Amino acid sequence: MSRYIFHLSIPVSDLAGSRRFYVDVLGARVGRANDDWLDVLCWGHQITLHHRPDEVLPVERQGKRHFGVVLPWDVWREEVARLEGIGARFLESPSIKLAGSDDEHAKAYLADPSGNVIELKAYRNVQRTLQLADDP
Repeated sequence: MSRYIFHLSIPVSDLAGSRRFYVDVLGARVGRANDDWLDVLCWGHQITLHHRPDEVLPVERQGKRHFGVVLPWDVWREEVARLEGIGARFLESPSIKLAGSDDEHAKAYLADPSGNVIELKAYRNVQRTLQLADDP
C-alpha cells in the first residue's frame, strides 16, 4: 500500500437507505458487507456503516460533529455542481468563505439518511492553510 487509508465507523438507522445515499449521491462503491454493516469506499477512504439505530442522533443534537473530505479546489466545484445537478439536499448552501484572502476556503454540508453530517471542503491554498510540507 503506497498511502494510508483513513477509516471511520458510524451508526446508521437504515442500512439499505444509507447504502443508496453513499453510492448514488456521494459516488462511493461498496466493499465488504453483511446484514449488520457495510463498508463504503468514498474519496479513497473506508467508511463502515453499522446498523445501530439506537445510536443515531438527530442533526440538531450533534453539535459540531461531522466528518468530511478536503478536495482540490476545482474538484470541489465539480462535485458541488454534480450534487446540485442530481438534486442533493444541502444542509446550507455551498459557499466560499474569506474570498480573496490567504485563508479562502469553500464548504458544503450534507447529511446522510441517518443525519450523519458530511462536509465537503476545499482550500484555495491547501499547502499553506494546512501547513503541509511540499511533496518531494
